[in-house]
Amino acid sequence: MTPSDKIQKPQSICMNAIVCAIRDTATHLRRISVKHELLKEIGPIAPGTHFKVFIPLNKNSRAVLPDVSSGRAIWADEEDKPYIRTYTVRNIDRVNGILDVEFVLHGDTGPASAWAGNASVGDYLGIGLKKSGKTQEKSDCYLFAGDETAIPAISAMLEVLPAETIGFAFLEVETEADKFHIRTDSAIEIRWLIRNGIPPEQSQLILNAVKKIVLPNPMLRSRYIWIAGEDQMVKVMRRYAAEELELNREELHATVYWKAGLSEDNYSKIRLAQ
Repeated sequence: MTPSDKIQKPQSICMNAIVCAIRDTATHLRRISVKHELLKEIGPIAPGTHFKVFIPLNKNSRAVLPDVSSGRAIWADEEDKPYIRTYTVRNIDRVNGILDVEFVLHGDTGPASAWAGNASVGDYLGIGLKKSGKTQEKSDCYLFAGDETAIPAISAMLEVLPAETIGFAFLEVETEADKFHIRTDSAIEIRWLIRNGIPPEQSQLILNAVKKIVLPNPMLRSRYIWIAGEDQMVKVMRRYAAEELELNREELHATVYWKAGLSEDNYSKIRLAQ
């Protein structure tokens, strides 16, 4: 294998971006825009692409950033390591170097929510993301499903789909007040599912809603199902999609964003130990 034949991993970049705008897009959803010159170097990426945020340990300070030259994040001193959380790209303006990220606000119970709830224009947020990534092939029919943590990614995908696209988006939230308008040119039907006090990990709302719809014949229309959110819901939906809907791997994306009762750090440790 010659050097030109080697598979090159997308280069990662890290920066302390500065908060340039803050807007509440729903009752418990805050969109924070951050700006940095390095964001102008990002290539085309799919809406909802994952990236890392490095949350400063103290307000008005910058996050200590890792060395990513080896392809892995390495800190010179583990004691300086900031809080690290995974988010999705809500929007990126590569011309002006501005990245939008939406945070679910649930008080100060987690470092990301606490930071977002108290953020001000001029604050710093550490960002780590790849310079390029996969762009999703368009399908004829989509099924999106997720809770509050997945709604920013789903919204970003809905906003870029063409008018001829059909399907459903099942968005699960705590109360009616958490609903908001999502702009899309597509013919996808958006349905809000309200838990009304049911713990997310016990909710069957998404599963029950999906059971009531009929997906098109794959011989006639291409299909793509995108599911993300709490661990238990995603596992149930992944099993149902594979066994009952008979979807193949190319048609199904199912990602756990969080697990009830665990921080992202502790959940990651459990997954690595398995």
